[in-house]
Amino acid sequence: MLRVISLVLCVILFPWSAYAESVDEAAASIVESFENMFGVTEGKRRNHTKGFCFEAEFIPAESAIRSYTVSPIFTQTSRVVGRLSHSGGNDTAADDKPGDYGLAIRLAPNDNVYIISANTLDFFPVSTPQAFAELMRAKAKGKEAVEAFAAKNPEFQAFKAHHSKRDKTLRPFEGSTYNSINSFYLIDDEGKRTAVRWSFVPTIEQEVVLAPTSDFFFENMQANLDAKGIVWDIIATIANDDDVIDNATIPWKGDRQKITVAKLKILSISTDQDGECDTINFDPSVLGEGLEPSEDPLLAARTIAYAISAGKRLSEKQKLRVPAD
Repeated sequence: MLRVISLVLCVILFPWSAYAESVDEAAASIVESFENMFGVTEGKRRNHTKGFCFEAEFIPAESAIRSYTVSPIFTQTSRVVGRLSHSGGNDTAADDKPGDYGLAIRLAPNDNVYIISANTLDFFPVSTPQAFAELMRAKAKGKEAVEAFAAKNPEFQAFKAHHSKRDKTLRPFEGSTYNSINSFYLIDDEGKRTAVRWSFVPTIEQEVVLAPTSDFFFENMQANLDAKGIVWDIIATIANDDDVIDNATIPWKGDRQKITVAKLKILSISTDQDGECDTINFDPSVLGEGLEPSEDPLLAARTIAYAISAGKRLSEKQKLRVPAD
């Protein structure tokens, strides 16, 4: 965590000359843009607002990963508290329309806290916090502003071209593949760093088994859990020597070593209100022994934006719990 804080402070104190906006300003603007686009659901996250909790086991798989990292998560089964969600700040996002989703987990073996978060995108639309803040402000203004942003941003053009061609079949949370987008480092017992990206891939096909409605994902997941169980393979893609590590807009294409490091086995699901996930800040830079965030500037911005969002919603929760005079 000290490394993350140092990185954030460094970027804030010495902003890139190409941008007038510092990382903390960009992060605050991103949160504000989500509020402007979707409104505020008090006591809820500003992004990935609609979702629910789960409990699971993180079960180590192939031992090959242990040559890259000393992390205990790959040597023992760990209890997981996690959350599945729609992207965006809409608390009533429609389950019966194809969309992008998020998956986040927290595990804490041997008092080491690890948070891993992923979503259904293949790569990110922009590479810097400042560009993402500009994109979110454009989205809050409307279609013409987004088109103007796209016209001057090749990264966003490539993102739209790729993701517009994806299969639009409706899949439930449990039937989706999730990618970390950002890169992270495995740290071995000699301190050597190896860059990696995570993917969560369903071990068996998980389908829509109930009649789709605007709010059926919870019941659909429970039905699949009862019928055949739900497990994701967690796959580490090891970077090649020439891979760009700190730019989330660049997919890693071609041959790479892939290791199935663990299985995420769902034990139960619960609502945000009844589960344990609602108060967790799923900041992916929170990593214990053997793992570190990369220098990707988006990770520093995520730390700040998540902290702002968490502070707001937890304060709102406290206010909602206090009875009126």
